[in-house]
Amino acid sequence: MSDYDAIVVGAGHNGLTAATILAKNGLSVLCVEKTHGPGGMAATRELFKGFKHNVGAWALIIFRDEMLKRLELENYGLELIRPRTSYCNFGSPEDTPFIGYNDTEEMTQHLINDHGPDAVEGLAGLFGYMQKFKDLVDEEILRAPRSLDALIASAPDAESREILLKTVYGSGMDIIRQFFPEPNKYNGILGSLCASTIDGVRMGPFTPGSALSLAYHYTMGDAYDFRTPKGGIGALSNALAKSVEDRGGTIQYGTQVKRFLIENGKISGVELKNGEKISAKVVLSSLDARTTFIGMVGEDELPSDVVHAVKEIIYKNGYVQIHMTLKELPEFTGHLAFANEDNIRWCMCYIPSPEHLSHCWDQYRHGQVPDAPASYCAIPSVMDPSLAPEGYYTCTIYSQYFPTDIPQDKHKEMRDVMAERMIDQIARHAPNFRGAIMDRVVLTQQYFEKTFGITAGDFCHGMLHPGQMWDRRPIPGWSNYKTPIENLYMCGSACHPGPGVTCAPGYNSANEVLKNWKK
Repeated sequence: MSDYDAIVVGAGHNGLTAATILAKNGLSVLCVEKTHGPGGMAATRELFKGFKHNVGAWALIIFRDEMLKRLELENYGLELIRPRTSYCNFGSPEDTPFIGYNDTEEMTQHLINDHGPDAVEGLAGLFGYMQKFKDLVDEEILRAPRSLDALIASAPDAESREILLKTVYGSGMDIIRQFFPEPNKYNGILGSLCASTIDGVRMGPFTPGSALSLAYHYTMGDAYDFRTPKGGIGALSNALAKSVEDRGGTIQYGTQVKRFLIENGKISGVELKNGEKISAKVVLSSLDARTTFIGMVGEDELPSDVVHAVKEIIYKNGYVQIHMTLKELPEFTGHLAFANEDNIRWCMCYIPSPEHLSHCWDQYRHGQVPDAPASYCAIPSVMDPSLAPEGYYTCTIYSQYFPTDIPQDKHKEMRDVMAERMIDQIARHAPNFRGAIMDRVVLTQQYFEKTFGITAGDFCHGMLHPGQMWDRRPIPGWSNYKTPIENLYMCGSACHPGPGVTCAPGYNSANEVLKNWKK
């Protein structure tokens, strides 16, 4: 007799989602987590005494209200803050900053007043295009997907088929230029849009395949809605953990799995690092595919084609997070003096143009630190004072395109150079910024690999591009959450629909388990 019906490996948001769905449906569930708290890369940690920082993910950018309701998270203490703006993007003094207002009327007024009616028409056209794409794929999100080819072939008309083909295989700028055809105009708007074309991919905004990342960001969640949990992103994971336990599930922290127990192609449980063996009828892994199959299952237990496919997965996300404490807020000057309103300066972005992002991409792929990294600077305690002591602030600067394939002995030097250049993007417009910094820690993909056991520290569990999405995620032939090992399922960001704080992979996987469940 098994110790549990189900063991879930990993208490990140997807693992916890799977655990709560299974527990809600009457299964006895154990969730094991190697770190000492819930959340994984969607956690809030006290990096400096009295200050709480979001380590990894930091906001609900592509999260659906539908999932909020299905998981009943508000019943477990989750409160969401919806700021007036999601960001303010700036470049050179010659370019008008773009403010991402969350209210549609306020956004429209900003566009008319500061960018002109053509900008309103351009964004409306782009969002309309993305809505058409969303309508075509939406029913595929919360279930095991069909193949991309089948999806395209089933399009109801030629226009829909063209939208699917362009969005899956084209570049982000191919799509954007349909609605903003004039070169060197609306750089602030286009830079903001292009940020979504490079998030989670080893590409630039002009690279074929980057349009799928753009579409993913604009269609996975509710349209143009930005929210952050009160208490930090970890509040979402805490609510999920409470839900698991309230429904009878058990979570063990500080519990590292050494290997999966497999006999005759069927899983029977897990062996912990301390030698303890725990049995279960099914096991769900929220780990990435390479860690799951090569690390926990072992090559000898798998067909050679599966081993080959897993080894071919590209894990190449290079990024830097600088977590800081501030004794005062940055005071912006010059053409950014208007941004000294808390609702705006809480999240400032330096993404001057698509061409600038492309230049950063070129430097990155040649193993160089970008001269002027495109960066986000968030001060979440402005919106949520619970994150910092009164009169002080938490601040995080985030940037992609930190080189991945660099010698170990060069890592610290290049990391620190990147951090200084990221800080420069804010300090040159807010002269008091450097002097306001009290503490700081710089994290790269190496930290996340070591701390959370993620292959190459890739927060996407495999890049977000056409060759690793839909029916090819995590590998071709195994997109239905099952694996070649009987009763072993995948439930993390390595699965469809993909990365980000969505809870969708965990939700889908748990429902696949229930569909096949035999008591």
